[in-house]
Amino acid sequence: MSERTVVTRAAHAVGNAASYLFLLIVAISAFEVLMRYAVGQPTIWVHELSIAFAATCFVIGGPYVHASRRHITISYAFEKMPPGMQAWARLLCSLLTLAFLVCLTYATTLQGLQALQHGEMTGTALNWPIPAYLKTLFAVCAAVMTVQTAMHVIEDARRIGRYTSLGSNSPESSQ
Repeated sequence: MSERTVVTRAAHAVGNAASYLFLLIVAISAFEVLMRYAVGQPTIWVHELSIAFAATCFVIGGPYVHASRRHITISYAFEKMPPGMQAWARLLCSLLTLAFLVCLTYATTLQGLQALQHGEMTGTALNWPIPAYLKTLFAVCAAVMTVQTAMHVIEDARRIGRYTSLGSNSPESSQ
């Protein structure tokens, strides 16, 4: 189910596009090294911009990875469970994740709105609005992950329904 949704396709498209920011970080860092050591005139903007680009990639990476459930897991106990119990464990994890993400979305939205209202800036020589941008992006990505997790809960509940109604040996075989 999750591979066909608009949210999943959008998360993958945005994540793939954002990954090119890492190449841009390398390019502007190389420019900084050239300016600092070859020309003797270091920049004042490369470090801040590199940090903002990297943070953007990491925050966008959340929905990207969560869309296809490819996040890091410790699956030792899960793999030892019988198939029916695995389906229930997956649903429980999705429900707990949903509760966490609802709280995270609420908190990050408050922080993002406050940063935007006050025009939060970096406080450096450039004084860019990077904090307001990143806090807002974090709130948006948390909201996207909340929607993704709600879809995972529905998918997991359906899997349990199919598993119990068909009496098969594994939840995946009844898809």
